[in-house]
Amino acid sequence: MKRLMAVAAAVLATAVLATAGLLTGCSTAKSDGSGAKATSTVRLTTHPTQAFQAGWNPFAAQLNAGVSFFYEPLMRVNAQNPSPQPWLADSWKFSDGGKTLTFRLHPGVKWSDGKPLTAKDVKFSLEVPLEHPELNLAGAPYTSVDAPDANTVVVHYPKVGYSDLGSFKNRNIYPQHIWVARNLKTDQNLKPVGSGPVTLDSFSPQQITLKIRKDYWNGSFPAVKKVAIVAAQESSTRSLLLKDKLDWSTMSWQGAEKNYVALDPEHHKYQVYPLLGSEGVLFNMKKGPTTDVHVRQALTKAVDVTKVLKVMGTGQPAVNPSGLNNQVGAAWLPADLAGKTLEQDAAGARTELAAGGWSVRGGKLSKDGKSYPLTLNVYQPYANWVDMGTALKDQWKSVLSLDVTVNNMPEATFTQKEPVGDFSMETAFTPPSADGSIFGALNAFSSDYYTPLGKSAASNFGRFNDPDYSAQVVKMATVDPADTARLKKLAGPALRILARQAPFIPIGGSASFVDINSSHFTGWPTPETARYTPYTSAGPDTTLTLQRLRSAS
Repeated sequence: MKRLMAVAAAVLATAVLATAGLLTGCSTAKSDGSGAKATSTVRLTTHPTQAFQAGWNPFAAQLNAGVSFFYEPLMRVNAQNPSPQPWLADSWKFSDGGKTLTFRLHPGVKWSDGKPLTAKDVKFSLEVPLEHPELNLAGAPYTSVDAPDANTVVVHYPKVGYSDLGSFKNRNIYPQHIWVARNLKTDQNLKPVGSGPVTLDSFSPQQITLKIRKDYWNGSFPAVKKVAIVAAQESSTRSLLLKDKLDWSTMSWQGAEKNYVALDPEHHKYQVYPLLGSEGVLFNMKKGPTTDVHVRQALTKAVDVTKVLKVMGTGQPAVNPSGLNNQVGAAWLPADLAGKTLEQDAAGARTELAAGGWSVRGGKLSKDGKSYPLTLNVYQPYANWVDMGTALKDQWKSVLSLDVTVNNMPEATFTQKEPVGDFSMETAFTPPSADGSIFGALNAFSSDYYTPLGKSAASNFGRFNDPDYSAQVVKMATVDPADTARLKKLAGPALRILARQAPFIPIGGSASFVDINSSHFTGWPTPETARYTPYTSAGPDTTLTLQRLRSAS
């Protein structure tokens, strides 16, 4: 998820004052007589923004805050131990050699307008991308959906559909009776009806207030009666957390231990929840010197990951050379890669260049009398990635005498160049954790996503195209997700290829960052104990977090 760019200081200051004033003026906090403040409203941010727009159309290209509170999927995935867990569906089973997937729905689920949620609603929702191809942005590979009875849904695939299971965590279910006669692309949905735990209480550009349903199908909320989603940029979010005017945010915070946690260790929590994949530097495999594995290995071996992560300052761990997080991905790593991280090897880096016939002249790579400059495109809205780029530039200069040009790019420029392969190196998720499954992570680099330079790609932006690697991924697609032993056996060779071919430099683990001020509520999970991620816009996981909170007073 891309974070929004910061705005001008003067505008931002106005937002801070407006948000702070709103929180103070509309607070439901009250004294319990002991000096502590009691409240039943959890205040949070879902993403950096200056102001909200009214409307909760779940089919819109850019979703507004709160959509994930209204609508729910058939299943959730425990990101720390990637595995599908029941939600609107109690169970699922593949048949017909993986071409048919049958869901059994949880009985008694009701929409917030009191009408029952049935298999017809699920069929309608899953057919939206089939009947409206322009809305099939996530790529639904199934061809038809049946609803043989009120609690059963059958999904049909033209070929083995095992690899699609994890995607159902991102496919929310919508009420057919509300949407069947609406224009899916233009309707604002000002009064959303969903199966989620809330209804809309009030809206303003600076705060969306949601009211917890008393008839929610999946349990009660002992301490929480309302949820206030606050519009705030990152700097104002930090200020609100520090002033006890915000309970919860999901924002990477450089120097959080010193600048937040240390100021009130009892109440200020900064948590890093690891995901399966990593983030770092992606190489372009189809143009320039990075087409040579010796150059890629040289640039990789020149990096001191520990120092880079310290400069980034967001608490991410070093990861496996294959790109997997050693903790979350432990079940998939072969014995020869398990527990390993990248270590700087300055001599080895220089040896790699020599082995490829390269030298460095005037800060540029040189071969056969030609000079090849190197550039690194950095996604500027991520401050820790900007710092990553600076640290890498310094290390490549120190170890290899290379003068790498670092281009810090705004979101619009970066995302225009990335899909068409218009870069030499770029900061990226490497590999992305996708749906949380091992197949989802490895499939991001398969030949299925390979497109020539200049044509837009949906994934595999570096144009990695190794036939042995793709063959392993193709085999993985035919394996039932429940057969973890077989998946691990197939994943091992693919992970070794990634480590050997180095299509990317995995710097640190992808993670969900969580900022908590527990002055008003207790019961927050920790990365060591949680079976869900307390992310403020993660649908079921957000719900589980809210249900387990208790009043601090």
